[in-house]
Amino acid sequence: MCNTFISGATGKVGRILIEKVLEDKDLKLVGGSASKESNNLGKDLGALIGKQNLNINLVCDFVTEKNIELIIDFSRPQHSLEALRYARKENIPVVLGTTGFNEIEFNEILKISQDIPLLIAPNTSMGIAILKKIIDQSKDVIKSATSLMIYEKHHSSKKDSPSGTALNLKDQLSEFLNGGDLEIISHREGSSPGEHTLKLSFEGEVLEISHKASDRSIFAIGAIIAGKWLKDKAPGSYNMQDIYSS
Repeated sequence: MCNTFISGATGKVGRILIEKVLEDKDLKLVGGSASKESNNLGKDLGALIGKQNLNINLVCDFVTEKNIELIIDFSRPQHSLEALRYARKENIPVVLGTTGFNEIEFNEILKISQDIPLLIAPNTSMGIAILKKIIDQSKDVIKSATSLMIYEKHHSSKKDSPSGTALNLKDQLSEFLNGGDLEIISHREGSSPGEHTLKLSFEGEVLEISHKASDRSIFAIGAIIAGKWLKDKAPGSYNMQDIYSS
């Protein structure tokens, strides 16, 4: 079994991850963390999700943790960087599901990936991985579009806008589009776990390719798939498409 630590265990996806890791026969939950400001520090991870106590308490300091073989991070940028620095020191693979990093922070992340296996996943769902593969395989068609937009919608409490997924899609598309800024339209309302639509206009017609998450559990399930795939890989930067290309 792979000793798994959840960074950002009190978040929406983090709490689901606790349940999913406990259910997985190949993984063993050994810890969870939150920021120093969390009111839940010291609380048992089982109680955190309304289950019986696991005798595993929520921490903020990675130095106190031992025997971690995999970290799955869905936290906030500063806490993620602390997790990554610890992971590099202890040679631990990391699935990074956190978004909202600035350029300096992301450059540090790329440097850390030279020393440990690091899967960077602004979106851990299988659907977005497939969407990105479709984009990759449709470059010539996409190049011929007269206009191209990305629409994204998330719950009203999401901190970053545009979403990390939308920015990641923009980066991918910008690699083969001939200049010009690719517009992202963002909406923050309701409780949507995430919706992303790529809208391509051609002469006399419009093509839309959409992905809609109806349940946050898909992100936890995808992160676990990613973690199992990553744990025996060589140091380097990986993404979700790498998993489905294997």
